[in-house]
Amino acid sequence: MSYIVLARKYRPQSFAEVYAQDHVTEILQNAIESKRIAHAFLFTGPRGVGKTSMARILAKSLNCVEGPSAHPCNKCHNCLEITAGTSPDVIEIDGASNTSVDDVRDLQKELLYAPSQSLYKIYIIDEVHMLSKSAFNALLKTLEEPPENVLFIFATTEAQKVLPTIVSRCQRYDFKRIPVEAIVRRLQEITQAEGITIDNDSLYIIARKADGGMRDALSLLDQVLSYCLNDVTIDKVREIFGMIPNQVYSQLFGMVKQKDSAQLISTLHQVLEDGMDPQELLINMTEFIRVVLLRKSGVAPPEVTSDEFPLFDEVAAAFSQADLLYLISALIQARVDLRGSLNPQLLLEVLMLKMSRMDEMKEISELIEMLKEGDGGYTPAPAARVSTATTPAKPVPAPAPTTAPVQTVPAPTPQAAPPPISREAIEFSVESINANMEKLKVRFKRISPATSIAFSDAQIVRAENDILELGIQRPSFYSTLSNQKEEVEHQLSDFFGKPIRLIIKQ
Repeated sequence: MSYIVLARKYRPQSFAEVYAQDHVTEILQNAIESKRIAHAFLFTGPRGVGKTSMARILAKSLNCVEGPSAHPCNKCHNCLEITAGTSPDVIEIDGASNTSVDDVRDLQKELLYAPSQSLYKIYIIDEVHMLSKSAFNALLKTLEEPPENVLFIFATTEAQKVLPTIVSRCQRYDFKRIPVEAIVRRLQEITQAEGITIDNDSLYIIARKADGGMRDALSLLDQVLSYCLNDVTIDKVREIFGMIPNQVYSQLFGMVKQKDSAQLISTLHQVLEDGMDPQELLINMTEFIRVVLLRKSGVAPPEVTSDEFPLFDEVAAAFSQADLLYLISALIQARVDLRGSLNPQLLLEVLMLKMSRMDEMKEISELIEMLKEGDGGYTPAPAARVSTATTPAKPVPAPAPTTAPVQTVPAPTPQAAPPPISREAIEFSVESINANMEKLKVRFKRISPATSIAFSDAQIVRAENDILELGIQRPSFYSTLSNQKEEVEHQLSDFFGKPIRLIIKQ
């Protein structure tokens, strides 16, 4: 007998064998036991999660000689024929190759005939979203008033493409991706049944690669066994899938932290020369940083084993949460850009350089955003100074010849008694500076947008005795504030109504 692939050999034959879809199996079993059977079902979800298998199990449960029962016997001729796909009363149709109105009309003609040997005549239409709009419309009347003992089970990976009028006539069941842990447990059961020795690390790689699909996981396991025979090692598994160890990603991001651009580019070239696909590399790097970000937030991702936590925690300790968010955003954008790129290697090289110069890139992006928003703070400052200087100058020449008392009029105006009173009301303290940060940022934008950003990023060490001491981490921000120190002091003094001295420390 020819070899049967694992995906077919271990296909679920009962509701109990379906993994990680309890929310669907429980409802269907209860419906069968209570004899509340709908005339049309819509199974939707990712590929390889059990939609068509569930449809066959439902058909067996309804047409089993000992049924209808939520536990088909899998021994009677009806169950065996459905399992083999030869039952005359369970018709499986590929929606991708039967898309026209004529195909639907042929199906409607068959509905006139009663089941030949079973209780129900069941039509399973896979990839139903591939039907044309006219074919869907032809089905509407049939779904609304189906013949007695006729059931439809539709399966699709893209439910949004099915007409709403069709969906509204069906009971919809959304299938979920199967968790990595559940896939690993199933793979362990199968390898034990097959007498295969394979380590858990290799099974975890296969489970992650399957992306939530049990069928994909079994197909990948078949591929691994064909290559490794009885000598399955994690290195061979990585070689098959073109993967690199997580230690390499840890080293890459370590070079990012150290700003070692030369070594970073060299390692990238080596990874690409070893056969790593650029898109796959970006996906893996994004997933690596996602796990690091979750570990930084105190979350234990279920798809990562506890043995791997120290590796991710080490990277998490090296970066701030803001830096990790920047990295993951840059990686996601690079994945989008890569789709239309004519030179993927160049794009990856630029990405590595951007990540290694993360601080400067973040400053540039912040400046660009501020420039996009517009800067209305440049003109008001000089306008205010000119107005105070010119108003006393104009009345002096006019009234001077007439009488001396006129000269006493401009004397009180330069004193500007009311403004200082309002400014003195603003307390000079750390709390006050934080509370008025937005107002201060507007003032510093009059100097330059970079000054405003640098001040808001600074850490206030102390604010007392008319002295403001700031701690600056980024060298570029330290340089900006140092060069504009006098202007910053002027704006602070003007805001608080008294001379303020600024101390900047790195």
